[in-house]
Amino acid sequence: MRDVPHEWLLRLLKVDPEPQLPEGTVRVFRADPRYLLYRRMLLGFKHVFALFFAVAVWVFAAQMMKVQFRELPAAAVVTRIVHTVEVLAWLGFLVVVVPVSFFVVRLDYELRWYALTDRSLRVREGIMSLREKTMTFANIQQVSIHQNPIQRMLGIADVRVESAGGGHSSPLKETEMSEPAEHLHEARFRGVSDPEAIRDAIMDCVRRHRDTGLGEPTELATSPEPDAAVPSTLEAAQELLTEVRALRSTLAEQPAPRVEPRAS
Repeated sequence: MRDVPHEWLLRLLKVDPEPQLPEGTVRVFRADPRYLLYRRMLLGFKHVFALFFAVAVWVFAAQMMKVQFRELPAAAVVTRIVHTVEVLAWLGFLVVVVPVSFFVVRLDYELRWYALTDRSLRVREGIMSLREKTMTFANIQQVSIHQNPIQRMLGIADVRVESAGGGHSSPLKETEMSEPAEHLHEARFRGVSDPEAIRDAIMDCVRRHRDTGLGEPTELATSPEPDAAVPSTLEAAQELLTEVRALRSTLAEQPAPRVEPRAS
């Protein structure tokens, strides 16, 4: 397990830094360290875009203020108030929003893990919104690898696992820092460095699960075979009919009993 920073915060949020691995865990996978770099790059692009947008709005608002308030007696006071609010907003963005967002991304990376058991896979992710998803091998229908240009440059990819009904389910809301939304019947091993090995491991577990008949109804496995020594219903009826006919022939061959006249 990696060293998780700021365990006091995790205790405050009631988030266990150690993964609660299910019984029968075979392998545990972690996101590659380059996944943390990937998340930071996406977050940096997002902040830069927000910064340019805010600057454009600020310039437009400043020009509008010069036109609207230049003839007012208190125009200088209003301008100073607006500038003060702008400075506070910029300080809040640079001092609070940016560091906190990068800190959340770091925690999400540290607390992310994926596990394979002998019967299912489990994905644990999230901090503020903790999510643990379990998918049995009996329901898995497709395992695929997804990689965008930035991931390809960094040498990482996502392994996507889909179960029955995945194409008709509504997606969940986005995860922290705008992770792509997942469907209810979908699990992702995000930011792994060896996606082919993980895909092969999952498919191998699925094949073993189906070959050994795990998860099949117990009635099918324990129903008794028909006993050949027990006669069928038709044979039993024919045998009974033969015995009745023999008994009837025997009674017909015997003389009728003589009835003595009763004395008057």
